[in-house]
Amino acid sequence: MTATPAFPPLVDAYLADLDRALASADPRERAETVAAVREHAAESLARHGTDNESARRVLDELGPVETIAAEVTPAPAPAAPAGTIEARDVVLAVLTVVLWPLAPVALVWTIVRLRSGVGNRVLQWFTIALSGIITFGGIALLVMHAVNLLG
Repeated sequence: MTATPAFPPLVDAYLADLDRALASADPRERAETVAAVREHAAESLARHGTDNESARRVLDELGPVETIAAEVTPAPAPAAPAGTIEARDVVLAVLTVVLWPLAPVALVWTIVRLRSGVGNRVLQWFTIALSGIITFGGIALLVMHAVNLLG
């Protein structure tokens, strides 16, 4: 294990600013980014010296903290717990029953929500079954009606 080199105050402040700017980043990527910048700074300072002039040159070479932070992947947003009932899922179920002509829309919308992994899966499957029955039942009724008109 190698000892961490002592940095000039300018570099320490830069690294602290970088760490704060990466607060909303993916934790693993945040640690890797700070470690990579720290390693680069240590190598550059070892080549050019540890005076303030060299520290400024290293920081100019690295660029603004905001530029580095903008290139890092943000942390994923926390997902709702699997059993949570969301208002959207309830609306889909109600729309399927009340506004039966919109059953195909509710069917597609619910499938999209289910595939995205958000909302209450049980309620979504219920809505898919309900809107599927209504959609395909409506199609069957239309076909039977058309056959009766033609026959």
